[in-house]
Parts: sequence; C-alpha cells; structure tokens
Amino acid sequence: SIKFGKFYKTHVCNLKEFKVFGGMSPDNMIELLYSGLRNDSEAETISLKQRLNGHYIPCQYIKIQPLLAYDQKFNFSIWHVELRGTMDAAVVGQLSRAFAWYQEREAVRACLKFFRDRGYTDAFDALARQTRAQLEAPVLGQLRQALVERRDYARAEQLLREAEERRMFAACAGRIPYAARWRAVAGAGAVPAARGGHQMCVDEERRVAYLYGGWDGVRNLDDLWALSLDSGAWRCLSTSTREQGGPGARSCHAMCFDSVRRSVYVMGRYVDHEYRGAAALDNDLFCYDTVGDEWLVVSENTEALGGPRLVFNAQMAYDARRQRVYVYGGKVVQPDSGDSTIVYSGLYSFDVRRHRWARLKPDFHMLEQEQHVRGRYFHALLVDSEQQRLYIVSSKRDVSVPSDLIVYDIATDTFFEKMADLGARTGRPPMTQARYLHEQQARQQAPAGGGERTARAHGDGVAADNPLHVHLLQDGRTIRATLDTGRQEIYVLASVQNDVHAAAAGPLLQSLMAARGEQAGYAGTLYAQAQGAGFHPCSSLMDSGVRYAPERAGSGGTGGGTGGGGGQAEHILMVVFCYHIPTETWTQVHSSARAAAQMGEAPAPRFAQDWVFDRAARRHYMFGGNPNRPNDKSARFNDTWQLEFTRPDSGDILRRALYLVRQRRFLDMCAGAEAAASSVACEHSAIPSPNDSATGSGSGSGGAVKRARAHGQEPARGRTARALAYLQRQVAPLVDGSDAHESRAFHALSTALFGMSEAGADGEAGARVYEALLAYFPRRQQQPAGQLESYVTGQQQ
Repeated sequence: SIKFGKFYKTHVCNLKEFKVFGGMSPDNMIELLYSGLRNDSEAETISLKQRLNGHYIPCQYIKIQPLLAYDQKFNFSIWHVELRGTMDAAVVGQLSRAFAWYQEREAVRACLKFFRDRGYTDAFDALARQTRAQLEAPVLGQLRQALVERRDYARAEQLLREAEERRMFAACAGRIPYAARWRAVAGAGAVPAARGGHQMCVDEERRVAYLYGGWDGVRNLDDLWALSLDSGAWRCLSTSTREQGGPGARSCHAMCFDSVRRSVYVMGRYVDHEYRGAAALDNDLFCYDTVGDEWLVVSENTEALGGPRLVFNAQMAYDARRQRVYVYGGKVVQPDSGDSTIVYSGLYSFDVRRHRWARLKPDFHMLEQEQHVRGRYFHALLVDSEQQRLYIVSSKRDVSVPSDLIVYDIATDTFFEKMADLGARTGRPPMTQARYLHEQQARQQAPAGGGERTARAHGDGVAADNPLHVHLLQDGRTIRATLDTGRQEIYVLASVQNDVHAAAAGPLLQSLMAARGEQAGYAGTLYAQAQGAGFHPCSSLMDSGVRYAPERAGSGGTGGGTGGGGGQAEHILMVVFCYHIPTETWTQVHSSARAAAQMGEAPAPRFAQDWVFDRAARRHYMFGGNPNRPNDKSARFNDTWQLEFTRPDSGDILRRALYLVRQRRFLDMCAGAEAAASSVACEHSAIPSPNDSATGSGSGSGGAVKRARAHGQEPARGRTARALAYLQRQVAPLVDGSDAHESRAFHALSTALFGMSEAGADGEAGARVYEALLAYFPRRQQQPAGQLESYVTGQQQ
C-alpha cells in the first residue's frame, strides 16, 4: 500500500489525479494505481495492485506520476509518501525469480502468436520446439485451425461440444456477472407492520431471520419477528419487547447475531431533537436469547465501560472466531437539540466472553492518531472470521467526502482504504450480465445496413456517449451489505433518494434525481469496471431513454400501513452490486430503473430497508422500507422479497458459442464461400432451442448442403435459398427469443441475403469468430491477449 501525507489544510497543489507505477527497472514498470486524493488535511492509505495474472509483482522502483492538481494553474505537491509491503530478502527474491520466469514465458508466447498470425511456420515450430512453450490449450489450437485455416465449421462445433463435456466453460460461467431474480414472498399468516429504519439478522444454522424495531411513519416500534427461510412465513415473537425486559421501541439501531450463543444483540437508537433534553442518553446493549426466549441487559451504559456513546445509524457485526462484537460509525446523539456539533463514532469491539469493551480506532475528529478511521453513517459493516478482516462499505460522512471501501485487518490493527480508481471513468456501458454475454456478438460484423456492430450496441439499450459520473455510495441514503466467505464476494444493496442531503451533493446527483413522473427521462444506468486495484462502483448518468412510473402497481408493499393511495414516490434509485474480493471487481446485479423498463417482477425502489443473506440457499430476503411518497410521508412498505443471483450454465454458454459459429457459416453461405470450403454440415444440433415455439434443428438442411456444387460459384438464387434454409433450421433454434439482444442480432442476419455477397469474403472473419469464442474459455488456456508489435512500439517510446 501507499500512504500520502498532506498539508495541514486544503491546498491547491494537492493531487487530484495521479498514477503509480512499479517494477524492478525504471525502464520497465507496471501501472499499479490510477486514482486521486481528497483535498483535505487527512492522510490516505491506498492499496496498490499486487498481482498480474496471479503472479506477485516485485518492485524495486516506484514512480508517482502526477496528472492533475486541484488548481490547474499551480504545480503539483506531494507532501509525504510512505510505502508498506514485504521487504524480506528471501521472500522478495523468490517472487522476483518467479515473476521473471513469467515475463519470459509470456514474451515467448507473444512471439509464437505473432509468428502464427503472420504465417511464419518455420519460426513458430523452431521456437515452440526449443522453448517447449505452449501458446494455448490444444483444443483451442484445433479450434483456430478449423475456423481460420480450413473453415471447417462442423469440426469447430464438435470441438466446442468436447470442451463443454470437459467442463472448460465452467470458468467462464464463474466470470459472468450475476443477474437478479426477484420473487415476492407471500407466506401464510401474519406479517410485520410496515416500517423503515429496522434491523435484521440471520441464524444460518436454524434458518431463521430476525427483525426488530423500526419506524412506521408515526412512531417507533418494539416488536420482534422471526422469518422462516424455508417456508417464507413470519412469526411474531413479541409484540412489545419492553414488557419482556427488552430494549423497547427504537429505530436506526444496530443489531447482529451471535452464532455461538444463538443470541441477538441490539444497541443504539435515534432520539428526536425535541426529546433529547429530557431523555436519558445512555447507550444500552441488550441480548436476546433465541433458545430461552428471554431478554438480558448486557450493559445499561456502554460509554461508562469504555464503549461507544449513544449512537444511531451505527453498524454491528459478530466475529465467531474471536467471539467479539464489532461496532463502527454512526452519529453520536448530542444533548443539545440543535445538533450544531456533529460527532461521529469510531470503531469499537466488545469481548462477549469477558464482557469488556475496547476502542480500536477513534474517529479522526475525536482524537488525533497516526492511524485513524473516519466515522460515518449510512454504511455497512461486515466481518470475515476466517480471514480476520472487517469490510466497511461506506456512504456518508459529509457530502463532500468520496465514498470508499475500507478493509480493516484485525490481527495487525491496520486499515486499508480502497479509493476510487479513475480508470473506471471510461464511459463504457454498464458491466452487467446482458452486456457481458452479448459483447462477443459485437466483435463480429453482423450485417445491419452494412455497418459494424459495436460493443455500445449491447449496453442494455443505453448509449454511452459523454456520460457523467458520480460516486453512488457517497450519495447512498441506504447501504446494506452481506458477505459470502466461501466465494469471497460482497453483495451491496444501495438506495439513492432525492432529499436535502442528495441535493447538497452537487449537480451530478441532482441531475440523476431531477426526473419527475412518467414523462421524465430517468438516467438509471450504473456500472463498475471489472479489473484492477482500488475500483469501486460509479454510476454512469446516461440518457437511457427509459420512461417509467417509479412505483408500478403490484411492485410495492401491501397491507396496512403502506400508505395507501396518496401519490407516487419521488425518484429513488435502488441497485445491487457484487464485489469479488480477490480480483477487486465490481459488477451490477440489479438496477430499479432497468427493472422498471423491463416490467419484470421486482420490488419498488425504496430506502431504509434491510436484508439478510441465506448462505446455504444463496438467497437474500429484503423487508420493508420507505417509498418516499411526497404526498404521504408516513408511507412505509411491509413486503418481503426474495432475491436470487443467476448465471448461465455451461450448456447455455455452449449454445451461445455454437450460435457464433453458425452465424459465421451463414454469412459464408451468403457470400458463396462456404460451398467451396466444405460441403459437410452439422446434421443435428446438440443444443435444444431455448424457444418454446422452435422446432429444433431440422434434418432438411443436410440435403440442402449436399446439393452445393463442388466446383465454381453457386448461382445466387440457389445460394440464397440454401442460406435461408440454414438460417431457419440451424441458426434460429439457438436463439433465445426472450432475449431482446439475441433477437435483434438474429433478425439483422437476414439482411445478408439481399445484396451483400461480400459478407463472407473477409479472410479475417474466422479469426474474429475465434477471438470471440476465446471469452468462453479459461484465460490461462488462451493465447496472449496483446500484440507483439504494440509491445515493441511501447518499448521504443
């Protein structure tokens, strides 16, 4: 990691944008970071990229390249730099040798790729024989030979089926971003009253989720409910916990589940300004024994025992390994009703076995220390007991402070801040499942008016011209997160609301929330880059052309207390992200704007909701929230939603791969090139049609292919009829009619039948198909992605 110290106050020379490079030589360095610093006086520690394709990057030299200061009329100033890493000579030496071997191997493979592409077969054979380097997996070499050199499409399809049988597409399925599948849970019996500002936690072993407290729009609640994750039914455990010795009515509190003692911990609450002068502001900690069904007072005032003061919007997490409760952030409830001085809480731990509090990191403004943590609210706190790490997905402290993902290493008592990587600001369409799956089609020139289809055409119907960017998590009104330790993934639910806080965040967020009603355009496309260190989600404000009513009938909560009629909601954007920890990759799973445009089953956007994660079934359960109806401020939801993350399986990837091959073969038929290349066609499709109305692969196409003339060019009329039959019988069954992108691409193919005889004449057409198919195979089995000539040019510069 790299730490930047700063001037004692804001300064025009501070780095607004910079890059960091590292390597073993000043002449050969790798980009480790592309980021920027906040214009304040607080030091920032940012993690650097540590691996390249799984290999640790040894660094003897570090270069900081300033790009932009906060005032462009002034020079750059770097006040203080501190580097942290492993300096053990034995470790570094071993990693250096391993990385040098990796670089040499990749250089040889780049040469092999260059020789093969240029037709230098003797040089290719000699280098491969002497170095014993493997350019790619054998099946990929055979696939390239079939597509590029021989145009043997039947052989290519056979190789793809063999790859699927050997589970070579499994790695690709793991790289595809998730898609969201929502389902309203309508369990039998009573359900909790509508509310927001409540808290939920889950007992994974007994498969029960607990819900406590909240605000129903009029008053605080103190009821306790249990949700069966198997049946989806709610059960009321207590209508008033105060009467059973519990914490009493409250909202904006913190709650977590102790998996060792099967207990629920509750702490903190919000107190209205008008009542702060008369109310006791002690921060009590309660414990609910789920086995014995009783409440216990752990502490009547945690501050007196070295714990936090009374806070609201703090977050709690339980570490089963150390049997500790961690509490972070939130605003301290001040005695003065004006709340003129805002005080944030830091990071605390409570040892459950010893009943002992410890202040790990105070807030920066409470005590100056070398390593500090900035308190905040509207955030999420997660704990990985196995890795002994805390993850803080942050939101607001002040609207001028960017959002971040903070990692706290428990063993070393160290924070690492994952800052926004400016490399994410590329203007690309959102990295969603639809875009990932269809950008392979965009690599080919499917004839649509003779123009080349680009990746932007597959951005979920969103143009990517001149997008604006804001940090979504900075402006989040609600941030909820869960952790899958097995897959090392963080799932983030974020909601952005048009309120006074959002309005103060500047014109970018205001433009996001400015739309009103069905006639206003809602810019609802979000994305995050899928590579590199230090990336975090950004929203890409584009005119997507999406028009919708924010709260559709049947999408919101039902039952008493939801507010009834009384006006539509102000615009709220609700999104779900997935963060893959090992690769530091953010992808978008759900966007309420896109879901509304597609008219699928999904919850209405809201904030102040909560959710839990059923790790065994890999499902999330979300309850309640505030729809922010301008004509009914007391409206709340009492609906329960189940969210599943879906991905295509290997069979669907095979279907897509076969579609690319048959698409190319059809274009060759239209150009007359296929008849001269091969008269052998695939008689039967091994992939069933995803369309209910499709008839499957017909047997008549084989006869049509066998009628191809062995010599000379086939007449245009016969060529067109044969290509049309192939399109209908072999290509159409592989198209998912429910997918708008696939349907449009398939319909565009028909234009090749009319006046486009050059469609298959391009000698590089097979190479483009091959390169598109590479996305379905493991990266370690593919040829190098770069080009040798571009590498040499870069070295000369």
